[in-house]
Amino acid sequence: MPQPLKVVSLVFDMPHSWDMFIRNDDSNTLVFENLKSMRILGDRFSEFDLQDGRKDPIDRVWPKLVIPQLESLVLFEMPIPADVAECFMSAPLKELTYRGCSDYAHMLCQHDTSNLNELILSFDMYSELNAETFYHNTSAVFRNISKIPIVRCTIIDPDLGIDWSFVDWSYLTHLYIQDLADLDKIIDAISAMPYLVFASLSVNIDFNTDPRSFVTILKGLSQRYPKPVSSKLETLLISLYGINSTLDSALYELKWYYPKLKHIGKVE
Repeated sequence: MPQPLKVVSLVFDMPHSWDMFIRNDDSNTLVFENLKSMRILGDRFSEFDLQDGRKDPIDRVWPKLVIPQLESLVLFEMPIPADVAECFMSAPLKELTYRGCSDYAHMLCQHDTSNLNELILSFDMYSELNAETFYHNTSAVFRNISKIPIVRCTIIDPDLGIDWSFVDWSYLTHLYIQDLADLDKIIDAISAMPYLVFASLSVNIDFNTDPRSFVTILKGLSQRYPKPVSSKLETLLISLYGINSTLDSALYELKWYYPKLKHIGKVE
């Protein structure tokens, strides 16, 4: 006897139609009663117009997909029309993962997220139109998700345009940063994230930077700040490419600065 479909992964080449996900009064429906998890993968380098994506390129008629028990949704590099986002977010989701432009993450999270147990967002700064839009979108998301227990965010190439003094990510719990060049400012930014419990920082040192300057930053925390910060940070992992062997002693300063730290380590 065949087993019911519970997990599906779709890869969308451009152009494609979103019509199958849009709810209306069409009686032509296809119900997946047991489907719990769905992954939809796209390509950020493909040219795609949302208006073109509203109709099938060869005028096929698709049944409307009904997924009443969907609990896990993964969307990678997918521009999403507003009514499709509404359809997805009306499902009883427990976990939502989105990687792509912050505009669409903001649109998804404008819907009710109170049932989510985990929200996972990933942004590559190459995909962002401008820094101001990124600040607005991400701050709007991370200020209004207080009921989600775990909120993870990955930032790739943050030094392409993030001024950390403009970041307001109040309810973020887990932060992952790749290819970071400004360790000093991110330490200050983490201090302003009151619910952050985990951070992983991969620092990329270019040929014009003295790697010892990063160790100096860490060792100078007690001189720069008169007292430790009020932070829930429990785990901090740092990678300084090329100087991990000299990083151990400097990490003790972070224990002083973040007094609730239980684990400090190096990303190998």
